[in-house]
Amino acid sequence: MNVFRFILLLILVGLRQGFAQPIYQGPKPETLFTATTEQTFLTEFTAKFKTDFDATSQYAKIQNIGIDAWEMTLFDARKAQSTFYKGYPQASQFSAAFTKYVEACIRWNYWHLMLAYPIIRGNAQTAQSSLMSLPSVMVEELTNLTVNDEAALPAESYQNFLFFYVTYFNSKARNFAKYTSKDFQTSMTDKASFARQHLTGKPYQYALARTLVENCDKATPSSVRDVFGILSNLPNSADYVAAVKVRCGEVMARKDEPVVAVAAKKKPIDPNTFSFANQSGESVTLDDFKGKVIYLDVWASWCGPCRAEFPFSKQLHERLTKKQKEQVVFLYLSIDENEEAWKKALAVLQLPGEQGWSKGDWHSRTVQYFGIDSIPRYMLINKNGQVVDATAKRPSTNDAIWQDILKLINE
Repeated sequence: MNVFRFILLLILVGLRQGFAQPIYQGPKPETLFTATTEQTFLTEFTAKFKTDFDATSQYAKIQNIGIDAWEMTLFDARKAQSTFYKGYPQASQFSAAFTKYVEACIRWNYWHLMLAYPIIRGNAQTAQSSLMSLPSVMVEELTNLTVNDEAALPAESYQNFLFFYVTYFNSKARNFAKYTSKDFQTSMTDKASFARQHLTGKPYQYALARTLVENCDKATPSSVRDVFGILSNLPNSADYVAAVKVRCGEVMARKDEPVVAVAAKKKPIDPNTFSFANQSGESVTLDDFKGKVIYLDVWASWCGPCRAEFPFSKQLHERLTKKQKEQVVFLYLSIDENEEAWKKALAVLQLPGEQGWSKGDWHSRTVQYFGIDSIPRYMLINKNGQVVDATAKRPSTNDAIWQDILKLINE
C-alpha cells in the first residue's frame, strides 16, 4: 500500500463504529483523487488534523466535557481545518470534485460530532430515561445546509453524520425519550421512517443500511426484516443488501421472542375509541397525534386512484418547510384485508409519513367509523383531534390543499 492510501485510510477508518466490514458501497476517495497535488494535501492535512477525525478518541472526549465547551472545541477545529485548506499554496490546482470532497469532510465532521454528543452521553447514562436536547441555537445552522448530498457520500464524516442525524432527530420526534425494553422493537422502523421522510437516493440507501447494521442485534427480527425489505426494494441497492446480509442475516433468520407478558401490561384502548394498527402491530389512536394537524389518507394497495395520488402527496410533503413538517402528520391508513399486501405496498411506495392498517376492507373499523363509501378518502384533523374537513381535497389539488393545511397549522 502506498503512502497516500495509508494516510487516507487513517483519516477515514477511525470513524467506523461497530461493523464487521465497511458498509459504504460506493467509489472510494483513494480511487477518485489521484493527482499528486491532492495526494500531498491529504497527507499533510491528515498529519495535522488526525485527532479531529479519530471518532474513537472524540467519542471518549464527549464523556468528560460540557456541551458549551464541546461546541467551542468543534468550532475551533473546523475553523483551523478550513484555514489550512483555504490557505494551502496549491489549492488553486485542486479539481472541483476534490474541493467538494475536502469541504464535505470538514463540514460533516463538525455536525457528526455535534449530533453524536447527546447520543454518546445518553447511551452511557443508562439510568436516565431520556436524551438531552441540543440547544436550538447550536443546530440552527444545520437547517440551512443540504443534508441530502449524494456527492458527499465518499466522505466518511458525512456517512457518520447521516447515522447520527437519523438517530438524533428520530429521538427528537419522540421528545428525546429513550426506547425501553418494551418499545425497542419499534426503534428500527421508526428510524427507517424518519430516513424515508428526509433522505433520498444513495444517502437514503446508506442510512437504511447503516441503521440495520448498527441496530439489528438489538431490534426484533421481524422489524429488521421489514426494514431490510424496504432496502431490498430500492433501485440499485444490491451492494448494500449484500453487505447487510453479512451482518444481519443470522438475526433475520430468527423468530421474534414472545411478548405476551409485555402486551398484557399495556393499558387497553376503550373499544368505543377509533383505533388502528401501526407497522409493529400496536394499537394507535388519533389522540396519539394531538397537538399536530393530521392529513388523513384512507387507501388500499389494490386501489389504483389511491396510488395515483401518492406522487402528489410526496410533493405536498416536501413543499412544507422543516418547521411546518414538525406540526403536521401525513397519516396513510390502509383498509387492506391482507396485512402482507399492505406491507409489500409500503415497501414499494415509500410513503412519507405515519402508516396504519385497518383490517377488513369495506367492513373495516375505519370505513364504519367515518362512513366511507369510496377511496381514496382524505380528511383534515386539527391539533385538538377534531375532524374539520371529512372530505378534504386530494393531494393533486396542490395549492388548494396546501393552503388548507397551512391554515390549520397557524390556528
